[in-house]
Amino acid sequence: MLNWFTNYLTGRTQRVVVDGVASGWSSVASGVPQGSILGPMLFVLFINDLPDIIPEKSETALYADDTKTFRKITCEDDARKLQQTLTNLATWSNTNNMRFNELKCKVLTVSRKKQPVDFTYRLGSTEFSH
Repeated sequence: MLNWFTNYLTGRTQRVVVDGVASGWSSVASGVPQGSILGPMLFVLFINDLPDIIPEKSETALYADDTKTFRKITCEDDARKLQQTLTNLATWSNTNNMRFNELKCKVLTVSRKKQPVDFTYRLGSTEFSH
């Protein structure tokens, strides 16, 4: 089975056709063929260790290629622990050569308090505040 996946994912080439004019062929170094039936399954296998890096009391929800992490924040220490979760996610993404789109990352604070815990979170080099 491993040989079959290896053959499926290696030695691929691609080119672009615009208005009937084709570019030259280029080697594809990574990824899976877009639109393939195996793409979603291979992605799930690839990220299946991601929940293992989430500290206790932080949670992560995965849906397709979306990742959400959350935690109940009652004090600054809780906020620091959520930051550790984000740091772990950044380390995981670097280790696996998979980058989070930091422009799509947001912080959502839901609180009944007039003054919720104020904390600036970071993912990689990007800061997020509420």
